[in-house]
Amino acid sequence: MEITIEPACRVGWEGETLHYVVRAAGATEILVPENDMDGSEITIASSRQVGDGVEAEIEVRVLDSKPY
Repeated sequence: MEITIEPACRVGWEGETLHYVVRAAGATEILVPENDMDGSEITIASSRQVGDGVEAEIEVRVLDSKPY
């Protein structure tokens, strides 16, 4: 399975919501892990089947502006 994320990294300020598009070739769904990354809250805004996989719009709310 090939996963593509745009933009490729998390860069944001505390309180900001970042928007990503995730494409996963060969997948049937995209899930958010139970344990979000420290300093962020991740939600799937929308998801759809495309070609041979799934594309989802992901929102990341920055809770802590420590870079990683």
